[in-house]
Amino acid sequence: MPVVLDRVHRCALCETTQVGLLRCGGCRLVRYCCRDHQVQHRSKHKKTCKTSVELRNRLEEEEDLVRHATPDFMTPANAFDTHIGHFWGVVTTRDYMQARFELADYAVGLRTLDGVREGLDHYKDMIRLNRSDNMGLRDRVPALMLRLDQDQQCYDFIKWYATGPDDNYDWGDMSLPFLNIRDADVLEDPAFLVREWGSLNHQVAIQLLKMKMLIDIRQLKIVKKVLRGRLPVELWNLVEQEAVRSPLSSRFVGNSYTELVKTEHMLSLQCRKLGVGILDTNGGFTYELLECNQETLDYRPEAYCHGSYEERALAVQNCYAAWQETAGALELLKDARSCAARNSENEVQTYLKHDRDGRTPEQMLSDLSVNRIWGYLEYAIHNGSYLGPPEDRPSERYYREARALAEEEGPDRMLFSDEESD
Repeated sequence: MPVVLDRVHRCALCETTQVGLLRCGGCRLVRYCCRDHQVQHRSKHKKTCKTSVELRNRLEEEEDLVRHATPDFMTPANAFDTHIGHFWGVVTTRDYMQARFELADYAVGLRTLDGVREGLDHYKDMIRLNRSDNMGLRDRVPALMLRLDQDQQCYDFIKWYATGPDDNYDWGDMSLPFLNIRDADVLEDPAFLVREWGSLNHQVAIQLLKMKMLIDIRQLKIVKKVLRGRLPVELWNLVEQEAVRSPLSSRFVGNSYTELVKTEHMLSLQCRKLGVGILDTNGGFTYELLECNQETLDYRPEAYCHGSYEERALAVQNCYAAWQETAGALELLKDARSCAARNSENEVQTYLKHDRDGRTPEQMLSDLSVNRIWGYLEYAIHNGSYLGPPEDRPSERYYREARALAEEEGPDRMLFSDEESD
């Protein structure tokens, strides 16, 4: 797996984060703390640098061809002057768009701060040049925004695509509003995304965005538990501000513990709704995300259909780095999966009796736990801010209470019904 992106520049050799790092003049995607480290790293960086320069040169050549084309009845003299918004309709611009895509894709793949920023800028401008987005760049943009903590921009971007254009929207009409939503309410119900034929990439991005806020609330709760009464009032807000990552979470700084718990519960219910929506859109996505491997990240399908393996593989490729770089996000899902597995063990044999796929008990438990993750997310959230003995974690208490209730009502009672856990 590639290294995790930091939201600070690092020397490619020693990984220092000091101010004023020098950027490679060739690729413009990698930085160094000094000339000596650049020289030492040259043997490893040479191929990357050469490829980046070649991609930039090709892009410049293709752009020059578009800007200085010989006009005819199908080709404008300069599409940048006459066809902004519907580039794809001019066939001679497609080589330029492909060259720009390849440079952006390569830059993002390096997982440096400069690379991700440049890739996102390319994708956004390519959408500006071609509103109908025949290349599907709108699926890539949200996760890159989240990686750069552009969370509000991500939400506005997705909400416009989900609620702005209708079936009669004319993508070629430049007078119509386009990506014009600003400062939408990130705490609103995500029902507008949970719909038939919804965008898997956009559902997953909003799920991660809301989980980033949940993780920040968890951090604020822990701060209050650990430091309550131990800091001067004038330092309290500073500590809380440092505890959160998402810019959206600054609204929670200074909230009371009760207010945090209330917001946490609301967000957990929204995440559950989104999780069920993701399950309906592509039932295997969550499993692929949690069990992600290099084979999935390297897979390049030529096409996909709704609900297919190809669709979820592409979605994982688009979003996995964002999940991996959001501290605590994957761990939260894995803990929810563990809670689901613990509480589903006694149901495995019942489900195996009706199984037509020949699954082993281990495979059945794995499938049950993944499908029930979203029903147990709140257990994992409660576990996250718990600071006591492991045996008394909230999920363990809930399990013991449910088991005691099951024993009272009879041995055949399931610990959790499908309605409670799915």
